[in-house]
Amino acid sequence: MALTEQDRIDITDLINRHGHLTDAGKLDQAGELFTPEATYDLDDFDRGSLHGTAAIHEAALALGDANPVGHHVTNILITQIDDRSARVQSKGIGIKADGTAGSVVYDDIVTRQPDGWKISYRKVTATRAALGQQEVGPREVLERFHQAAISQSADDMSRVYALDAVHEFPFTSPGLPSRLEGRDEIVNWIAAGWKAHPLKYERYRTLAIYDTNDPETIIVEQEALGTSASTGEFTLPNIVVLTARNGHIAHLRDYVNILAATAAMGRDM
Repeated sequence: MALTEQDRIDITDLINRHGHLTDAGKLDQAGELFTPEATYDLDDFDRGSLHGTAAIHEAALALGDANPVGHHVTNILITQIDDRSARVQSKGIGIKADGTAGSVVYDDIVTRQPDGWKISYRKVTATRAALGQQEVGPREVLERFHQAAISQSADDMSRVYALDAVHEFPFTSPGLPSRLEGRDEIVNWIAAGWKAHPLKYERYRTLAIYDTNDPETIIVEQEALGTSASTGEFTLPNIVVLTARNGHIAHLRDYVNILAATAAMGRDM
């Protein structure tokens, strides 16, 4: 038997009601939305899966002020599975207290219960790339940075950094910056260094990459290999902590080996 018009109205109301109850702080009413044994899949946020309305309730409370202040659901698409269940896909827009917003996709299975339609399974996936493109993660961004440095292309390097990026040098020396802010300042400083110092990077050797609790941040042990007009072949070891946002470097902490760098340039500290 096909879903009736009233079934579709009731399912749409169910999906919409989630935002109203959550934003009103009525988390103890999760049973109005979910079956008692419902699964809430948050694997995309590295939070695993929650099982049962009590776990869903407790997880929202634990998130505290990090919860959005506004949940807005749009583009609801209902596809019948059988007489007692349907798949519902929808878009979610979350507004945080600081005014920032994010977008997710809700993929739900709803089932007909004695007291109405309820969500028995929900998977939440963050939308992080436009037009269905695969998200560019920090490893890919690191590789783009390497290629821009090897080619010494200011245009390519400009495309690597976010407009408001920060590049820090925890190890520095007199006359060298410890922090650069903004894409223009960073790229102008890098390009000036290419002109001033006779170093040509030929390749990078990655020794190790470590993932962190933040999927957009990696820690990298690497070596830059190349030639210097002053000293010949060189190897510059360093460690970087790189955070990528929307396919660009948002923050780079660059632990340069100052002694190796000055030696490659034929200078003394």
